[in-house]
Amino acid sequence: MRIQRGYRNSGFTLVEVLVVIAIIGILIALLLPAVQAARESSRRTGCQNNMRQIGLGILHFESTHGKFPPGKKWSGPPNDPKSFALAWSSFMLDHIEQRTIHDQINFKLSFTDPSNLPATTQVISIYRCPSTSQIEEHRTDDGQLTNLGSLPGEGLGCIDYMGISGPDKDAKHPVTKIVYGRQRGVLIGTKGIPQKEELTEPPPVTAASITDGLSNTICVVECTGRGVSVKDGAIDALHGAWASGNNVSHTDGSINAKTPKVWYNEQIYSDHTRGVNVLMCDGSVHFKTEDTPKNLIRSMASRDGQEEIPADAVGG
Repeated sequence: MRIQRGYRNSGFTLVEVLVVIAIIGILIALLLPAVQAARESSRRTGCQNNMRQIGLGILHFESTHGKFPPGKKWSGPPNDPKSFALAWSSFMLDHIEQRTIHDQINFKLSFTDPSNLPATTQVISIYRCPSTSQIEEHRTDDGQLTNLGSLPGEGLGCIDYMGISGPDKDAKHPVTKIVYGRQRGVLIGTKGIPQKEELTEPPPVTAASITDGLSNTICVVECTGRGVSVKDGAIDALHGAWASGNNVSHTDGSINAKTPKVWYNEQIYSDHTRGVNVLMCDGSVHFKTEDTPKNLIRSMASRDGQEEIPADAVGG
């Protein structure tokens, strides 16, 4: 006589499966923010590396020419309708290992001229922040201007880093309370300078003229996602293009105000969490948080204001 032994199902019960799924879900929920934070940390580091390379290029330009690159330079008198302006980011291409692109540009012709488009439509990797996610409607995810119709500028390569020409012209010195005025920074233009109608290039800014100290003075900041400002059916500013003379601005000191205002007003902005990277004139890069006082940013944007900047404020 055979005795039948009891049989036990070795599979999982429905309850056990549900418990396992719940545990996996909890683990994913716990790990996802950490993974996202790690990715953003990596992107922020990549952005800082870009800015360091830009900083080295600016310092090499200064060493070669005895002055910092002009923030904005005109092809002819600014009041001449045929004149066009180029930005600092155009003049230093051969100082950031982009000589091939530099040599393709005819600087006597507009950067939107058909003969220059093979160069000025190039997307330069170190001019783009890896964290950029919010972009103006006339910019592609790949970093080029688009949907301009018959307006000039279609396909131009974009940049997420903007030159600073000083504090906002109406901002007041924190101690003297005197209005700064224009072009008190390093990468300056000609607007507001005496005889500006005749000047094609701003007065030179040398290392010696930055009396506040290279390590205390900002020259480039993030202003990511910019594209084009269109007004009354015409191009108002190609501020998102690296070749454009619009790639320089005064700053009111605010950090990460809401888009799209920051694009059109050319304010300090990035898609990094709670702050932006800024490049100092000594080539160092620092992360400034959104709660950084406006007066501090304005003071750091001035080259010769002799403002009192706390020793720990620059690297904050």
